Amino acid sequence: MADPLTVNPILIPTPEPAGEFSFMQMIPTLVFDVAMPIVAFNVLVHAGVSTLWALVAGGLFPAINNLRIWIKSRRLEPLGIIVMSFLAVGTAASLISGSIFFALIKESFLTATFGFICLGSLMAERPLMFYINRQFVAGDDPVRLEWWNGLWEFPHFRAAQRLVTAVWGITYLVEAIARVGLALVMSPAQVVTLSPVMAFGVTIVLIVWTRRYMLALRERRLRETQLSQAS
Repeated sequence: MADPLTVNPILIPTPEPAGEFSFMQMIPTLVFDVAMPIVAFNVLVHAGVSTLWALVAGGLFPAINNLRIWIKSRRLEPLGIIVMSFLAVGTAASLISGSIFFALIKESFLTATFGFICLGSLMAERPLMFYINRQFVAGDDPVRLEWWNGLWEFPHFRAAQRLVTAVWGITYLVEAIARVGLALVMSPAQVVTLSPVMAFGVTIVLIVWTRRYMLALRERRLRETQLSQAS
């Protein structure tokens, strides 16, 4: 069977699997998950609020961002539910234990869990990033969904999805460990500033790398097909 990734441009949806990354898409996340927690923590601490409660208050903004996404899309995404659950449990555990250190590293548990899920999914029929990439590429369009699902029969596509999933999993585990390390050696104010910036930066790098890798794969398959047809 011919490879739909290379021979029929109509079957390649927009956005493509590895098109140009738009930073504008990440601005709400940058505001809610990075900027606002930092601003809220510093404002509350300077106003005399305890460090623990300032950390808890700053952690509300990622939750607000998830609620915003749910309201906008009018549907609950499994990944969003997981994020909200971890934020709620982590916040409750921080308040119950009264531990500033735990409040600083609670997001690392979410990051590490996502990393382990990625790596664990490599043993499943299809890895996790196959489904996450499909959501970004195909959305709810039945034609695009059929196109994306059909790519799974090609060995190079299966290998690419497994590699991407492995890279995301390992990177998020390393990030989780690094953020715990920051909490051990830095002040809460420094961690609050550096941790979300690092998390946002890692996500951006992974997204850009994934899209460029998939684009390079597609271009290589196009060249191979053209050489095969020419010979």
